[in-house]
Amino acid sequence: MNKKTFALLATLSLGATSVHAVNLVSGDNSNLTAMCIAAATSDDAMDAKAKEYGFSKAELESFSCNGMTLNEFAKKYRDDTSGQAVVVYTFENTGDNRESELCIAAATSNEAYKEAKQRLFGGKVGQVACNGLSIDKFAKRYGNRGFKM
Repeated sequence: MNKKTFALLATLSLGATSVHAVNLVSGDNSNLTAMCIAAATSDDAMDAKAKEYGFSKAELESFSCNGMTLNEFAKKYRDDTSGQAVVVYTFENTGDNRESELCIAAATSNEAYKEAKQRLFGGKVGQVACNGLSIDKFAKRYGNRGFKM
C-alpha cells in the first residue's frame, strides 16, 4: 500500500468515527420505552425485543414513543447522527378518554395540543390533570419544554 492510499484510508476512518448516532435514554425504564429504543436501532432489534417482552403487533400499535407511533419514532431516530441525547418516554392512553389524549398531545407538541384541544374540547379546556400534574407541568416534564396553552 503506498502512502497516498494509506492517507486516504486514515482520513476516511477518522471521518467515520466523528459521526455519532443519537443517544436514546430511557426516561421511565419501561418495557414499552425499551421497544421504542430498539425500534430506533433496527428492525431486527425491534423484533427481538417484541419477542422477548411478548408484544403482539396490535400492542405495538397501541402506544406512542415521545408522542409518535412506534414506526414514526423509528424512522425519525434510526438514521439520526446528531449525537444528541434524547430522553424517551412512552405514552399509553389506558383510560381511553379525551383528557388522556389531550395530555399526550400536550407532551408531543404545541401543534398536537392545539389540534387535540379543538377536536376534543371545541377549543375550550378547563383544568386537566395529567398523572397528578397540571397539563403544563406534564407537557414540560415529558418532552414539550416549550409548552404553551
